[in-house]
Amino acid sequence: MSQSSHGGLCPSEWVPSAGARSMRRGTPAVPRIRAWAAVIGAWTCAAGQPLAALDSPDRVRYDGEMVVRVTIRDSRDLFLVNQVSPDCWSHSPGPADGMGWGTLDYRVGAAGLEAIRASGMAHEILIPDLQAVIDAEAMRLSGGVAGRGWFEDYKTAEQVRAFLEQLAAARPEIARLETVGHSLENREIYALRLSGPLSPGVGLRPIVLINSVQHAREWITVMATSYLAEQLVTLYGTDARTTGILDRYEVVIIPVVNPDGYAFTWTTNRFWRKNRRPNAGGTFGVDNNRNWGFAWGLSNGSSGNGSSETYRGTAAFSEPENAAMRDWTLANPGVVMHLDVHSYGQYILYPWGYSALPTPGVGALQRLAVGMRDAILDSGGVPYLAGPCYQTLYPISGGSLDWYYGARSVLSWTPELRGPGFNPPPEAILPTAREWHEAVMWLAENFCAADVDRSGFLDTDDYDRFVTAFEEGDPAADYDRSGFVDTDDFDAFARAFMEGC
Repeated sequence: MSQSSHGGLCPSEWVPSAGARSMRRGTPAVPRIRAWAAVIGAWTCAAGQPLAALDSPDRVRYDGEMVVRVTIRDSRDLFLVNQVSPDCWSHSPGPADGMGWGTLDYRVGAAGLEAIRASGMAHEILIPDLQAVIDAEAMRLSGGVAGRGWFEDYKTAEQVRAFLEQLAAARPEIARLETVGHSLENREIYALRLSGPLSPGVGLRPIVLINSVQHAREWITVMATSYLAEQLVTLYGTDARTTGILDRYEVVIIPVVNPDGYAFTWTTNRFWRKNRRPNAGGTFGVDNNRNWGFAWGLSNGSSGNGSSETYRGTAAFSEPENAAMRDWTLANPGVVMHLDVHSYGQYILYPWGYSALPTPGVGALQRLAVGMRDAILDSGGVPYLAGPCYQTLYPISGGSLDWYYGARSVLSWTPELRGPGFNPPPEAILPTAREWHEAVMWLAENFCAADVDRSGFLDTDDYDRFVTAFEEGDPAADYDRSGFVDTDDFDAFARAFMEGC
């Protein structure tokens, strides 16, 4: 089998790319990894993708449609473009309070474009022929990927699972695959758990939880989270930076939270967003990222209409995908950081999504978001905008971002990866994945659990607050996330505080 320089699926001798090597000064170049190359070399590289035929009557077509970025000047512009477009790709119900009007991306036909032009709205055509892009993608994927690296094109949920199985088989001492739960149509929601072997006397490690594809059509996020998994597995033990992170944390990666919707984008409708819940009135789908149980049900950031792309469902956690993620999180109290990966737009968002009010502990959220943004730029990536979700992008109520932070006190961010659109060319996969890998590495290295008040820096206020919580038996003092407060928590906090995290 031929070698891929991209950490691909068919290496005879896998060699990390330049982007995969540590950015830390003084870290030696990563040697070639031979011990398990034979295992990953067994992956089947010539398999085509299970796509419906291009002329299949089951496939939803977008003939004559395009994606246009418009500059909204006032409420009349917003009303007009929402009338001529069936789908706002920016998914904003309207500008956030105090932010004025701005640009939004819409899918429109020729008549819609003419209406936009006649209105005088400034606009830019991002994708001139949407169906041509879909056809080219489907033709390319149906032809197989023989001789190509695994990250050189998009993959189905089944292929991703097989990929993670092989990673776990190659390094069972640090990786294992597990089932988080099942979807409405009984598809598996799977996770890869990664952590260095525990030394005698070492307790539980804090968990970094990373998930993608709450929204089915955001294919590039699957590849980005899969790339992170591969880098952590392949570089552990040879790269000091990666080894240090997995010896400090447990990293859990759930690449496909919405497997029913994701499968539907491969077989029937490339731009399907929601899950596949049958709704009253003959509509389908709940927006999984409006179904979480914190600030659920607010019209400012979600919809009660089953035909809406932001339909929140009949109740918080009504969807089995959300319930599975919730139950897994409750069963794993060690989660200290959460990343819900989306596309597109190049943002790094943090709570709140449901409100413009400042978040308690916004200092740490902001500092770490800005640090991730800078890490991407420093690695040669593209610019990202960091800020609170409500003001920076748009309101979201019932989102995972707010549930993890508001209900679980877990620092949470939503990265929106590169576009344009939901099917960027395959050449964008590796640059996008590499820059986000750098952001996650920086985050893991710079998180400080001893910053109890989430001010963004460590001081005596953190010590005083922890001691008070500890004396009161407050669950907030469960520093090691074991599920109860004891002297181990005090010892761990005191050690981290003295060492400056």
